[in-house]
Amino acid sequence: MAERDGDTAVSTGLDATRGMHLSKQLPYPIWSDQALGGISIMDLPMTELGNTNTLLKHFVDVITNVPPPDKNTIESLINAGKWNELPPPFCPKQKLDVKLVLQFAVLPLTNGNVCIVKHVQSPDLKLTKSVVDTLCHGTPHVLNWHGRNAYDFKKAWQWFFEQLGGWQCRCYSLSAVVPHQEKASKQGYYLSTLSEEDVDKGFAFIEQEAGNLASEWKRVQWITKNLHVNQDSPIFQWPISTVEKSIRAIQTDGVLALPVENFFFTLADLDYQILKFGVNPILKTMTTHAVGVVGGPGSGKTPLARIIALCASRFWKREQGITSPPSYREASEFDFFRGHPGRKDRPDIHDDGRLAEEPIRKMKGFTDVGCTMLTKERWGAAKFVQGQMRVFVCNDYDSTEWIEKHQNIRAGTVLQMPHEQFLEVVSPVFPKDTKLPHIMAVLKRANVLVNAGNLVIFRRASQEENRVPCLVLQTPVDYLKTEAQQRYMLYRENKLVKPASFEDDVAWEARYLDAVLHDKVLPLPNPTIINDAQHRLFHDEPRPPAHRDIEAAAPSSLPAVPSVPKAVAVKKESVTFRRALSSLQGHVIDLDSPPKKALRAGYADVKTEISDAANEPASPTSLMAAPVPPSKPSSPGSMAAPISPLKPPSQGSSMDIHDPMDDLSHEEGLENLSQELADIIDQQETD
Repeated sequence: MAERDGDTAVSTGLDATRGMHLSKQLPYPIWSDQALGGISIMDLPMTELGNTNTLLKHFVDVITNVPPPDKNTIESLINAGKWNELPPPFCPKQKLDVKLVLQFAVLPLTNGNVCIVKHVQSPDLKLTKSVVDTLCHGTPHVLNWHGRNAYDFKKAWQWFFEQLGGWQCRCYSLSAVVPHQEKASKQGYYLSTLSEEDVDKGFAFIEQEAGNLASEWKRVQWITKNLHVNQDSPIFQWPISTVEKSIRAIQTDGVLALPVENFFFTLADLDYQILKFGVNPILKTMTTHAVGVVGGPGSGKTPLARIIALCASRFWKREQGITSPPSYREASEFDFFRGHPGRKDRPDIHDDGRLAEEPIRKMKGFTDVGCTMLTKERWGAAKFVQGQMRVFVCNDYDSTEWIEKHQNIRAGTVLQMPHEQFLEVVSPVFPKDTKLPHIMAVLKRANVLVNAGNLVIFRRASQEENRVPCLVLQTPVDYLKTEAQQRYMLYRENKLVKPASFEDDVAWEARYLDAVLHDKVLPLPNPTIINDAQHRLFHDEPRPPAHRDIEAAAPSSLPAVPSVPKAVAVKKESVTFRRALSSLQGHVIDLDSPPKKALRAGYADVKTEISDAANEPASPTSLMAAPVPPSKPSSPGSMAAPISPLKPPSQGSSMDIHDPMDDLSHEEGLENLSQELADIIDQQETD
């Protein structure tokens, strides 16, 4: 037969299904077991899936030369709805938390084995090539749409599939439309003749035009004109029920929490001290515990909550192979989360509300990440699924006497707050007169981070009444880095700024989260080394050990260096070492080669006149950048007299500089200095 050679054109299927109707997904599959049909695998309108960036909703897995399956076992599992328990190769090669619709045909071969053709559809999400490859046991193929009408091609594909014959499991069916059925549902089938592009244009037109109408009466007029009068309208002759349902959906979405995708911040924008102290344990348990961010206004609680939520969203999308953008939902009441059930890859944030005015039962349900929970709301319920990240942000807390007492402790110190004090701090978060068991039920399920002035308090989720660690900072808490604070202010002004390093920050965040979850070495931001000598120059004391680690890893978390340095005393080196350095006059020493002979000839330059600059105070920059060369008085006899001291710094300078040249007044003369310097140079040449 010619059909066996793959000569059947797609038009054959299009002509065969003209005037037919393709059903929606059937509630129960249709089974068929018959001889091979007149269509072969070569005739199917599909090609192998090569290197492509196209996102797919339909793909075909062709598995050749495998042993015959146990038909009774497979039929019983599918009829019972246990698709996940199917044996290979009927089940996906890798489990994916995405809805898949499967129909297959098993074709016998001459050697006793079979060939399996699996048609798989992902109705909710488009899949990438890499995800499709992981789902297929055999060779993945893609359907040849070639710009044809989507509905007509689906009917033709189903016809080709059914004509294969063999043992088949079908989830769709083709049926003829009798004249009275076509007349009764003419409007309903009108949409099936439109392309996907035309349908998208129609819905976009409804959203732009009908969403801004002021009254119900205006909406009735608008629908009548665009459906029955204006033939140029993108929705002309559309079913009135579809248009009315679309308008109601627009009105409903306007009062519910919708996903937010355009928040271009990552973990790389957080202060490194906060990241290490409080965010790491939050990320470690993000799949099982909720997060509470408590504290006064202006410290970056909201962006911190969004960054953590988007980090969890990106994690689940990577785990599940979902290509849609990461997002979160945010609302000031639990009621606004109704309408759309929660999703694991889309966290929910309760912010800008008052948790104390919400029933405690809703707080307990919202923070129970380990279970799928429902909260009773107006006209329905809000649903939060198991494993979904949930965050609450609250401004209500009490600054206790214990906090005021420990505000000015040395920065970098970690204190241990008594648990009774912590309960007193967070008591305004809960409804008035809430019993302790209900408070502990929430604290058992949520990690809580509190901003209390210069203190950051972090309590791990636990039912134990343990002491709570507090980190003392040098300045009031701000969770964002300086540059990220500026971008967030632009974001609040509706000026969306996507930094050039955003993709690199997302990649760094993925590595960082993987290290936290699997106890690996944490990747650090680009280090800036700030040694203790520099710190002592501008501060009266060395940095605490905790600050040394943090500064080396995240320089952006350091406080700004004061513009006017404090008074310091420069350390005095030995006279011999100082004179040797002074003779170099700023030249670079090459440690890999011996000193040049020219140095001995330049030795006489030491016996120069004392310049007027020797009587001027040296600036801190010149003192640290290059050593001051020694000078000789105008006559040998003048060495016995002490050199006049340096002039004091000008008024207003806070520097107290020690000039190494002052020590020359206590030596025996430049002759001894010259002899010592010559000995040093001779020793260097010998070495």
